[in-house]
Order: sequence, then C-alpha cells, then structure tokens
Amino acid sequence: SSSSKAYSVYSGTRVLQCTGSAYAGAAGAGIEGGEPQTQVLVLRTRTGTDKGKLIQRILFPTRYSFVLDEQLRVAILILLAYGGVGFSLSIWLMGHDLTSWLYGTFVLSQTLPPLLPAALVIGQSVAADRLRRQHIYCVDLPRILCAAKVRVFLFDKTGTLTKEGLEYYGVQQIAAGQIAGEQQQDMQQLPAHLQIGFAACHAVADLDGQLIGNPVDVEQFRQTGWRIQARRGDAHSLDTLTSPDGRTTAHVVRRFEFEHARQSMAVAVQDAGTGHVHVFVKGSFERIGQLARAGSVPADYDATAAAWARRGCYVLALAHRDLGAADLGDVGRMTRAQLEAGCDLASLLLFRNNLKEDTAQAIAELRRGDTRTVMVTGDTAMTAVYVARECGMVPENSRVLLGESKTPADEIQWTDVDTREPVADIQPCLAELGSDGFPTTELAVGGAAFERLCATGEIGALLPSIRVFARMTPGGKVECAKWHMRYAVTAMCGDGGNDTGALRAAHVGLALSDAEASIVSPFSSSRRSIGACVALLREGRSGLATSFSAFKFLVNYATTMSMLEIVQFYFSVIVPQAVWIMVDSIISVGLLLAVTQARTARRLAAGRPTARLLGAHTLASIWGQTAINYAFLYGAMALLFAQGWFRCHEFDSRDIDTSLWWLLGDNYEAEVISIVCLFQFINAAGVYNYGYRYRRAWATNYLLVLVYAACLAVVSAVTLADPNRFGCLFRINCGNTPTVRALGYGAASLDVSDYNSPIGHNVLPRRFRWTLWGLCVANIAVCLAYEKLVVLGPVGRRAKAWWAARHGDRKLRLKL
Repeated sequence: SSSSKAYSVYSGTRVLQCTGSAYAGAAGAGIEGGEPQTQVLVLRTRTGTDKGKLIQRILFPTRYSFVLDEQLRVAILILLAYGGVGFSLSIWLMGHDLTSWLYGTFVLSQTLPPLLPAALVIGQSVAADRLRRQHIYCVDLPRILCAAKVRVFLFDKTGTLTKEGLEYYGVQQIAAGQIAGEQQQDMQQLPAHLQIGFAACHAVADLDGQLIGNPVDVEQFRQTGWRIQARRGDAHSLDTLTSPDGRTTAHVVRRFEFEHARQSMAVAVQDAGTGHVHVFVKGSFERIGQLARAGSVPADYDATAAAWARRGCYVLALAHRDLGAADLGDVGRMTRAQLEAGCDLASLLLFRNNLKEDTAQAIAELRRGDTRTVMVTGDTAMTAVYVARECGMVPENSRVLLGESKTPADEIQWTDVDTREPVADIQPCLAELGSDGFPTTELAVGGAAFERLCATGEIGALLPSIRVFARMTPGGKVECAKWHMRYAVTAMCGDGGNDTGALRAAHVGLALSDAEASIVSPFSSSRRSIGACVALLREGRSGLATSFSAFKFLVNYATTMSMLEIVQFYFSVIVPQAVWIMVDSIISVGLLLAVTQARTARRLAAGRPTARLLGAHTLASIWGQTAINYAFLYGAMALLFAQGWFRCHEFDSRDIDTSLWWLLGDNYEAEVISIVCLFQFINAAGVYNYGYRYRRAWATNYLLVLVYAACLAVVSAVTLADPNRFGCLFRINCGNTPTVRALGYGAASLDVSDYNSPIGHNVLPRRFRWTLWGLCVANIAVCLAYEKLVVLGPVGRRAKAWWAARHGDRKLRLKL
C-alpha cells in the first residue's frame, strides 16, 4: 500500500534518525536473546527491485519501429535490381567472356557504395557531437533521428517548466469560520498556536546544521525561524523546538508521516510553557476541508483555495485542535483518527512555483516548430492549468474545462476552470472551432479521471484536446506517454525519479538531471532548462536531413557511376585511371564529409524532414537528378558525334585486350564521358547541400563551399586548358609530345606514356572545349534549379497540396 512507503528503506539510503521499539530482551542481546531495536526485512532483490528493473530496461531497451529502418531493406533491393540491370548490360556490351563478368560485378558493386551504411548514421553522429557541446548527452544515438520526427512533447511541471522547489508565498488565517482578507507573509507575526503548528507539523530533521526532508517542509520550517534542539531524554518526545527569541519551547510527542492515501500528515505537540497538547493536521486543502469540523470551514473555503491555485499557488491547509493539559501517556495511546477528530480549520499555507526564465520562450519556439506541448504532472490541476497558461502552453483566451473524479470508478465531473460552473456535456464545447480549425476549448484531467477515460476507452477521442494531465502517478505518466505514442512520435521531458518510467517509455526522453533519471533516459542535460528540448529537436531535424542528404549523394554517385560504366562499355572504352582515383577518393569521400558539415538552422521550422527513403520527396530528388544527368551525358555524346573533326570508330577497341582496361581511355569518347561525369559527381554535393529549413543557408557550409569550388575549378581547368602536364595526369587534352607540337600547341615535354591511339592524342579543339564546358555548367544549373524549385520549392509544395486535396491528407492534425 502507499502508506507502507513511510516505513520502507531503499538500497543506498542513508539512515539519519531511527525511533524503533525498545529492546525485547536484555541490553546488548543479539537476535537469539531478543529483537534488536530496529529490524530491516529484505523484500525484493535483483530485477524484483525498482533499481533492478531500471538496469533491465537499460540493458534491454524498448524496441520501436522507425520508418527509415523499415524502408531501408526495400531501398537496398531496388538498388540491387538496378545494379542487376547494369550487370546484365555490361555482359551484353562487353562480350560474354570472363572479363565482361568482372566488369559486370564492378558495376553491381558500385550500385551499392560501401559508404552507404555510414551515410544513414553520419548525421546522427554529427548531431550527437553538436548536442554534447550544448551539454546534452545521448546514450542511444538512433533516437536522435527519432527526435527529428517528434510531434508531441510531454513536460513534467515542477523542476522542469518551473524552478526547483517551491517558494514560500504566505499564510491566510482562518478563524471562527471566516477567512482573513490578506495573506500574512511573516510567520512570526502569526498567533502563537499557528507558529507552533508550522514549526512542528513537518518531517524535517537537522543533520549537523543542515535541514533534511521534503523541500516544501524545509521551506516551511525555515520561514518560521524556529530551531530543532537535541532530543530530550524521555520516551514521549520525538523533537524539541525553540522559537527564534527562545521564549517558547515545544515538544513533538506524536508524528504521523504524510500518506498519499490520506493526503495529509499529523503531529501532537506539547507547549512547554502552558502544558497544553496541540494536534495539527496538514495536507491538501481538499483533504483538510473534509477532515475539519464542519462549523470551522468557511462557506467560501473551496472557492478561495481554488482561486489561489488558479493564480499558480501550491495550496496546503492546516487544522488545529487543543487537547488541553492532557496526559502524554493517554496521547500516546490515541489512534490517528482519534487525534484528528474535531480539528478546526486554522489557515491556508501558500507556496509559489515560479516559471524558469526561458520556459515561455522555449514553449513558443516549440509551437512555431509544429510541436504540440502537453503537461503531465503530479501537482494539482488548478496550479497546472495556471502554469500552462503562464508559459503559453494553453493559448490566450482559451476556455479550459477540468475533468475530475474521486475514484476511477466514479463518473467524471467537468467544470469550467475560471467560472467553476459545471459542464454537463463537453462535446458542444469541443465543436466550437477557431479560425485555425481547432476547438477553442482546452481540456485538463486529474489522475483518477484519466484512469476512468482509459477504462472506458474515451481517452482515444479526447486525447488531442487534453492539454494538462494533473495528479498523475509515475505509472500514470507512463500510460499517458503510451497513449500519445499511438498517434504521433512522442517525447517526454522531466527532472525527477518519478519521471523515469515515462522518459524510458516515450520515443524520445530528455532528463534535465544528472541523477537516476539521466541513467534511464536516452538524453540528459545538465542545463536544467527546457531550452535543451528545442536544441534537441533542432539538432535531430538537422541530423535527419543531413543523413538523407548523404544518402541521396551516394545514391546519386551510384546511379551516375553505373551510367558512366554502361555508356563507356557501349563504346568499349574506359575512362582514365586518374579519373577513377579522383572520383573514389576526393569526390566520394571528401565531398561526402563536406555535405555532413552543414550547420543547424537557428530556429525550428514549421515541419519535420522526411524519414521515408521511398517517399515521393526522396524519389523525386534522386531519380530526377539521375534523369537530368543521363540527358546531359547523352547530349554530350551526341554533340561529340556531330563534330566534323570526329570520325566514328577511329578508336577500335577490338584490337585491344579488354582486360587491359588502362589502354582503353586514350580517345575522345572516354575523354568526354570523363569530363561530363566529373562535373556531375561534384555537383551532387552542391545539390544535396540544400535544405535550409532544417539547416542553414547553402553558403554557410564553408567546408563544402571550399571543396566544391576547388573541385569544379580543377575539372574546369583540365577541360579548358591547352595540353599541359596536369591535364595529362587525367589523360585529358593530351597526347604524345611530337603529336601535340604538330597540332601547334608548342608544349614542352609532357612526360606522358605513349598514347594508345592511331592519332596519338585526344586534344579537343578550343571551341568544342568551351562548348562542352558550357554544357556541363548548364547541367549544374539545371540540377540545382530542379532541387531548389521543384523538389524543395514552390513546385513541390503545390504538387503536395494538389495530391492532398485530391486523395486526402492522412497526416493527423494536432492543435499546437
């Protein structure tokens, strides 16, 4: 039961005070001679304990299905099928000997680049490093990509949205069934019995001058100014308390710890000056109002307490009973119910839980980023609704209906939070839509009401309208997270041990703590600010966009490479050795690395990057670029064949052993293929550097701009320059030195091996070089424009809107 927690000791607990029974046997006797003063019975070990279950969850985390992982197998099969076509064409074009099979295998291997698996995870690795610099730590890297798709963010309240602990706000006295007009902030100005009550009604201990206990109790005791003295030597006193001026002394003779089931605690205190024994009961204002004598409860008690709660106060109540000069032995034999019977309501105790400085700004940023924010707290519903309004989670001027029930078996009673008027049917309220197409009414539910909705199955329909879940137990938070996970990718942010279950259950969990919550959560932050949530989503979206850019870059590399090989096999030529080296080292590795260095967007965009490898957005980008590159390569070959100085089949590969592939590149066909495809390989990095909704503008990726420009400059120089030693490294615009001199270029010794060509060179005429270079520049421009305007731009957006209007938008609409 919940009451047993007060008598439970957990592993690792430091015992500060022990008040057990007296020895049953002789002093100093062991177990055989009599029971020791205090015994501890071990109830659970290993995975039967909460810590054991925690370790078990860490070692065996909850499995979840991500659309990227599901579609990856299909994407690989498609690439294999595409490679199979290239394999068959290679055998057909190069003959049916062993060499053709080797060339076909080469085509197949290029279709599935070895860097492809790394491309899908490189974004999350870059994001993890950037998060670490912002003091956000990740122990489960795949969750970073999952964070990119978060649509619902659940927040604990105390310590997460609000500051750590509660700040004392004041006391409002109640006497003779009347509530005082204003709250009193200075406890030392209160009547004597209330000073004793607030000084004694708690479970605070003094350990070497440090107050230990519940933060609320500690703050309450600190405000009284009283001191805890060493215990008296008699059997009736638990604690001795003295007032600030030393004139008043009180002895705590009975203490009943706080129980969640009763929502209260009680103490019996003897005033040493008068000898009177006072009973004080402290707890939630609802519970104390039920316990107190009916005649002492003001008519406007509930309304006053609710008004304080709506103003963001944590409201407790104190009841008092004077037993007179009672015998302490008789007091010790009275039950708790007997002591509490007949207490008069004495005061309201008010605390404030103020927002952190950046909470409202972070919530606004999440809302701008198309992320719904929801509060899941163990605090009272009124306080939770106030904080939700204060931080902007509940929109201004929104009506809030609160659903509560005493037990999960009772019917839910809906009331208006502001007017306190009951609402018999909430459906007409939810049917009133605002200009955004969503209901203007927000819902809040208590823990028992949430359990009732889950039991009846109504939670599914009401979940998108519930903004605040109050009085939630740790188990209730887990269930709340699971219900949201049925409809959208859900994240949870909390700071305490009671949030660990929900932090682990959600798709993404962020603990603003370095304690046990940070162990079980995939993400943790030492910043203690929900600004970390914004940073996590920004880096997650940037990481997913980067991974997809790297993936598309390598798929484009594969399609361009297979296109290059099929075309060269058709002409029975092979591009020079230096071209392969540049493509497979500098371009594929260097530019891939540069693509991943795109910087994260400064603000969250109103949307999330796609996670579908087979989605229309991804396929349109990949195959559109492939089609454009095919068209320009075939156009370049057609342009070559249209030249008067070019004679078809001047290079006859039938006279050469095709296994000697390095002899098949000294010709115009291989040269033109090399130039065009080099530009296409390089430009793929520029094309997939776009994506400024989740990453910063194209030009801010300084590494890519540098490498991209340098590669284009090198290939342009090789294409346009007259014969020189650098160009001869690529076997482009080069030839045997005597032949080149005969063409009128006056070159010095080119230091090149003899050309394997009847004409002894492959120098392109200057006019054709510029024409070919212009064609390659046009290829670059068309590819960039297609990605910018069609895939990412207005054409793509209009096509998406048209499709949604024609076939319906299956995406779940959520009110932000």
